[in-house]
Amino acid sequence: HEGAQAFLQLQHSRTLLTPALSEMAGMMGAMGGMGDGMKEAAKKAVEDEIAAKAPGSIKPFFPCLGGPVPTVETCMCMVPADQQDSVKQAIEKYKSL
Repeated sequence: HEGAQAFLQLQHSRTLLTPALSEMAGMMGAMGGMGDGMKEAAKKAVEDEIAAKAPGSIKPFFPCLGGPVPTVETCMCMVPADQQDSVKQAIEKYKSL
C-alpha cells in the first residue's frame, strides 16, 4: 500500500512539473531563436560593411558569386591595398559568426 501511495505521489508531482518544464523549454527555445536573429543581424552588418568597401567594378558579380563576402574574397586583388587588411578582418569575422 505504501508503494502504491508513493507511486501516486510521484505521478502527481510529475503531472505538476511537466507543464512547467515544457514552458521552460519553450522559453529556452525562444531565447535561442533570439541568438540566431542577433547572429543574422551581425552577419548582415558585416556583409553591408564589405559591400560598402567593395570596388564598384566587382559589385555586379555579387549575385553570381553568392553575395558580397564571397565576391570580395574571390576578387581581393581588386580591393585597394590600404583597405585589404580591414576587409580581410571583416571576412574572418563573417565566417566566425
